[in-house]
Amino acid sequence: MRFDGFEGNDETKRLLSSYVDGGRIPHALVMEGPQGSGRRTLARLLARAVVCSSADAKPCGCCSHCIKAAGGNHPDITEAGGEGASRSFHIDVVRQIRGDAYVLPNEAERRVFILSGAQGMTEQAQNALLKILEEPPKHLVFILTCESRSQLLSTIQSRTVTLTLGAVEHDAAVKAIMRILPKTTEDDARQAALVFGGIIGQAVAGISDGSFRRVLELAPDMALAVAAPDELTLLRLTGRLEKDKETADGVLNALSLIFRDALVRRVGQADDMSPSPQAAQTLSKTLTREQLVSLIGSVDSLKRARRMNINHTLFLTLLCSRLREAAGR
Repeated sequence: MRFDGFEGNDETKRLLSSYVDGGRIPHALVMEGPQGSGRRTLARLLARAVVCSSADAKPCGCCSHCIKAAGGNHPDITEAGGEGASRSFHIDVVRQIRGDAYVLPNEAERRVFILSGAQGMTEQAQNALLKILEEPPKHLVFILTCESRSQLLSTIQSRTVTLTLGAVEHDAAVKAIMRILPKTTEDDARQAALVFGGIIGQAVAGISDGSFRRVLELAPDMALAVAAPDELTLLRLTGRLEKDKETADGVLNALSLIFRDALVRRVGQADDMSPSPQAAQTLSKTLTREQLVSLIGSVDSLKRARRMNINHTLFLTLLCSRLREAAGR
């Protein structure tokens, strides 16, 4: 299988290639990964490979099926999405899909349904989908995308094959960012790749919408506020994230890098990766090694909470309390 323009995630690509090249594509797959990890891009690539008529590597990009699929108008590829508000993927949509699924392909040998943001399906919608996943027509392939398979019912999980997408290796991420945003400097691309944890889509969006700059401005002040005598400074800074949820992930990554650099400096080395070596230097003198290790662990736990779709207001409250506690404040 060909993955033109899709960077990283080599193990997932090898597994997917074995399915496509071996002619044994599962009838239902789940592509999980954080927002911006390319799960919908990969789903569309796979859909093109399913309908491609080439005898060689798929998708060939040249056959009529590939051309139509690339243009978004192939009659045998259907996309439905619930990427909006929580539980915005309602049962009526799934019922329509379930009815259409038994219609034979129009042009290709198989039909593909891409269900984007499957974590937005209501429980009723998932149960409706389960009925067709249990006994699917042979001509059908379902591709579900979500942040984590744990957001789906266990019965859905047991009837699908999961492919996991994650961070892209740093240099490859930098090249991809500069290819997508050619006016971006290499320094900004490298810093964005670090701040957004190697998730290319998040880095590109962050540079484009200005959230990358907001992270660079906010994270160093928040890192220093963690060790401040009073809690008010951190509370005020955290308040700036109340209506800026998109920046929160970048801030967490940047905080982790700052605390990491502070720890490295604390043990007598200098290997800066964070957006603020100055903040790291200050913290290395203010906090103990144990406190810095605890802060890194606390940030990791907050990241996990974010992946589980924790309420945003509760998340901000936890951010303040856990970081202050880890810093012994």
